[in-house]
Amino acid sequence: RLMQTAPTGGAMISIEATETEIRDTLPTHHGHLDIAAINTPNSTVITGDHDAAHQLATTWRSNGRRTKQLNVSHAFHSPHMDPILNQFRTTATTLTYHTPTIPLISNLTGTTATTQQLTDPDYWVQHLRHTVRFNDAIHHAHHHHNITTYIELGPDPTLTAM
Repeated sequence: RLMQTAPTGGAMISIEATETEIRDTLPTHHGHLDIAAINTPNSTVITGDHDAAHQLATTWRSNGRRTKQLNVSHAFHSPHMDPILNQFRTTATTLTYHTPTIPLISNLTGTTATTQQLTDPDYWVQHLRHTVRFNDAIHHAHHHHNITTYIELGPDPTLTAM
């Protein structure tokens, strides 16, 4: 519910480009865009102001790259989330955290999360604002934990197709 109180008017667009390629183009948008997710080596999701996101997507399409606007209500993982971070932190500090009993791969770092991270409310606050490193997390799970089977839970098979 808290996330629904964040400012609207943003967009999230998947672009057929590497993280580095996208990062190189972000400074021209003066802080209006961020990278929301790195889903595969060549699939990066941008997030932020609607007009800036569409302008960048148009540039990539004109260079022959595929783009797809995500059907989302807000520009998650962008400055649009900043107004709710303090309230989220306040709520997160009221929770009781426990030491995990199985390894958990962090989408924030793309590596195995530590107990210190998982029991720190600020770690969870960072999830609202920072890049989801899905590609790194999948590779880490495979190479460090020998995971070869993945199950996608959610209303749509968004990541399975990748």
